[in-house]
Amino acid sequence: MNSPQQTSAVDAATSQIDFIIAAVIERGYDDKREEVDDYGVLISSFEFRKLVTFQLYESYFRPKRHEFELQLLSSLVDAAASNPTAAFLSGAVAGGIVGNAAYDVLKQLLAHLIRKLKSIKRACSSFQEIEKNADGVIEFFQGRDQAGMDELCKALDVEPDRIEPLLRLLRFSCRRKGKRRVWTVPQTWRLKRPRRAWGLVNLRKKQ
Repeated sequence: MNSPQQTSAVDAATSQIDFIIAAVIERGYDDKREEVDDYGVLISSFEFRKLVTFQLYESYFRPKRHEFELQLLSSLVDAAASNPTAAFLSGAVAGGIVGNAAYDVLKQLLAHLIRKLKSIKRACSSFQEIEKNADGVIEFFQGRDQAGMDELCKALDVEPDRIEPLLRLLRFSCRRKGKRRVWTVPQTWRLKRPRRAWGLVNLRKKQ
């Protein structure tokens, strides 16, 4: 038998569900199936920023987790996600890697965080790992427009759950081809970056 608190929670959720569905049916909706998730667009929404934040939090910060780590991640994600990709800042270009403005903002803030967190070693190492994998993603895509997750993870020797939120934050697109998902660089980056032949051998030599 449900407790009064459980009954109240179920009743409230049921009312909210009914309200939302009725409103959607009344105004109509587009149920055309899309094959591409464009995170350049999706990351601008609060819900997707929080999704990316919690994905990074779960993947890079092991128990026992701390609230300040989540707060730092939220600031990091919000700043990188809010910056338009059309403009480039100086950091990534000066470092010899051309990505997009989201990556540039991410790099600058990660460098600042890592400097500040030197005395908090465990948190510092987590942000260092995020930085390393973000750099790896950008270098991997310097000479190609798209790749599957398996190919990318094999090249970087990193688990998919640590790479996917970075791809979302960096505004990649994801196309479904059957059961396979293919990640594509942002259009603005593809138009601006130099053409360099970065293969798997080159990437491993730099590690």
